[in-house]
Amino acid sequence: METKWLEDFLALSDLGNFRQAALQRNVSQPAFSRRIQALEAWLNAPLIDRTCHPSQLTVSGRLFLPVAREIVDIIEAGKIDVQTQMMQEKEKIRFSTLGTIAQIFMPVWLRSLKPFIDADQFVVNTEYVGFSSHFSALENNYVDFFIGYLDRRIEMRQDEALFTSLLLGNESLVPVCSTNKNGGPRWWLPGKQTEPISCLHTFPENSPWPIKYHMDTKFGDLDFKSVYDSSTGTTLKAMAIEGFGMAWLPRTLVANELETGQLVRAAERADDILVEIRIFRSLNNNEPRVSKFWKVLQEQEKLIEKACREPEHHST
Repeated sequence: METKWLEDFLALSDLGNFRQAALQRNVSQPAFSRRIQALEAWLNAPLIDRTCHPSQLTVSGRLFLPVAREIVDIIEAGKIDVQTQMMQEKEKIRFSTLGTIAQIFMPVWLRSLKPFIDADQFVVNTEYVGFSSHFSALENNYVDFFIGYLDRRIEMRQDEALFTSLLLGNESLVPVCSTNKNGGPRWWLPGKQTEPISCLHTFPENSPWPIKYHMDTKFGDLDFKSVYDSSTGTTLKAMAIEGFGMAWLPRTLVANELETGQLVRAAERADDILVEIRIFRSLNNNEPRVSKFWKVLQEQEKLIEKACREPEHHST
């Protein structure tokens, strides 16, 4: 059974004339008649009394009329709902990022963009693991943008013919831990450690947390034991406060805890990891909403780069 058969039947029941109903349905009268006959064959019941002029519904036709009308109404309402949903989905800006960036950076950043963008619907996915999965999501159009930390000392392996990026800001990852019974840091880097250092990170090669390179090059002689991992900095911070291990966490996330003494530095300031916060897009994604958003970010990057240069200028 086809929906158009029901719509034909409703038109015929309203007009009572095959020719006029066929004109309304924009189909030839013979084709219209065949579709009515097909509906009757599907129901195995006559719907139209063709001996009357204008034509009348049979008993079966009158019985089936409200059912046909309800089915068509439900289908039309469902179609409208789906189309509305699809339109809303098309308007959304879709991001992938770390849980930490989603929590401590994106709310303020998106608020700062409100005067410059029309978009007001956003989807943020923090479930992807590793740079490769984020870039794969970009390439397959599962997301529009990926926002991540980037340590410039680490060579990025994304295909420059497929992806491009812009600077959104700067951050430093600070080595922190809880205090020991004497009020000092529970762990200190570097130093002579008699036991493995409990660390709240795992160290996959393509992790969006740019920590492995730093630990391998700066503290390669130390023995780290991974005891916990999360892409969400607030979780890592809570574990650090409870004494489970040390972690490199964004300065903006742990500033209050360092001030109150809930956390202390586990290494010198020189051991902070300086990172950029960058946004990536696929060059193959040319949807208007994406291109429009990117254009705004390009203008914002000029201001960010200018702000980054100014301290250097004043210090010389």
